[in-house]
Amino acid sequence: MSEPMDRREALAALSFGLLGAYGVGTPSWERFTRRRADGGGTAFFSAEETALVSVLADMIIPSDDRSGSASEAGSVPYMDFVLSESGARTQSAWREGLQWFDAECVRRFRQSFLQCNEEQRSAVLEDIAWPARAKPEHAGAAAFFCRLRDLTAAAFFSSRMGVEDLRYEGNVFNPQWQGAPPKALEELGLNYEEWDRRYGGLT
Repeated sequence: MSEPMDRREALAALSFGLLGAYGVGTPSWERFTRRRADGGGTAFFSAEETALVSVLADMIIPSDDRSGSASEAGSVPYMDFVLSESGARTQSAWREGLQWFDAECVRRFRQSFLQCNEEQRSAVLEDIAWPARAKPEHAGAAAFFCRLRDLTAAAFFSSRMGVEDLRYEGNVFNPQWQGAPPKALEELGLNYEEWDRRYGGLT
């Protein structure tokens, strides 16, 4: 949890696989944008859960010199909306997963997660952030944290801030491009001369 830039880049790569399920262009995303336009409020999270998820999301994707944090990007309202459209089993799992953070902090520090300081919160996340390293008694919490992280990443990189963070410029003309490297073309059994003979070169 100590290198936010490395983690952000890893989450960006991960998010591409998640955007097909949660992100821009999905029916859920379209319904969410319509709901926001209509001024819809919280659909699933309670006020306490919203505060908790906001802190957790910002620990997963904190602000840095490239962009703001997950909550600043508006990730939490979208996460709330996705869960409001989920089935009862998924909703129950999220309620139990979020309750674990308070229960664990009360056990360790005699106070809720939000009442803990940054060092205490980080200590709890360190124990569940990597499922392969988690102790058996933390396996369930580690599995839930993966779902929390995935939805946070998908929500963030679907936002305007998240897209700008990726620095994706779309189909921009590059006058310096000299074509694919000859070695790559050779391995594929291709060459530009054959292409020009078959399809006509650009003039």
